[in-house]
Amino acid sequence: MMMFLYLIEEEMTDRKEISTILKYKLGYPFAIFSVDTTKIDTWVETLDLDTFVTDEFTHSLCRTSNGVEDNLKINYTPLLEIVGKYVHQYIDEMRPICEIDCEMEHPWINIYDYHGFQDCHDHQGLGDNDFSWSYVHESGDSSIIFKNRNATNSDMNLIHLLDEYKDQFEYVPSKKEKGTLYVFPSSILHAVTPNKSTSQRITFTGNVKVNRI
Repeated sequence: MMMFLYLIEEEMTDRKEISTILKYKLGYPFAIFSVDTTKIDTWVETLDLDTFVTDEFTHSLCRTSNGVEDNLKINYTPLLEIVGKYVHQYIDEMRPICEIDCEMEHPWINIYDYHGFQDCHDHQGLGDNDFSWSYVHESGDSSIIFKNRNATNSDMNLIHLLDEYKDQFEYVPSKKEKGTLYVFPSSILHAVTPNKSTSQRITFTGNVKVNRI
């Protein structure tokens, strides 16, 4: 577990009124970053990923290290040091109004082979997580897709009529290549579309808990 400390800023007048990092989709703040892959690639080369994963326990078709005991033996520090900086930016853009700390929980690996996918889920879990992140190590030919759990039949109809409604039913980020990092609220429903490539999609994912100090 890695922890970051965020202190309330004494002077807020110089802060930008419109964030250049946050994208509000489905009524929630998302951030999508392009990460330099060099250090992460070097770290991944020290791991035999296939030895840490097993078949997903839900109706998905992917292999994961989530819940696998050996996953706890992986030293994710090199990855968390990089991802943590972007999570810091994301949360800072939401303007903390008090002193808080951020706990980066132990991540896990997901591997999607040909036709591999993941069904719709969220990351709130037993730990009542606040935010989550997913880093694309290898993209395959697949996408993460975010869904509005409160969408109605009317919303589904209006996306074909009104441009402002185009992302109200679901949000599929156009950016999905290797090195993409998504940060989003843990309560958001999301899934991974079937991998249409024989090249694997490999992601590293984790959760973040925010606490008042």
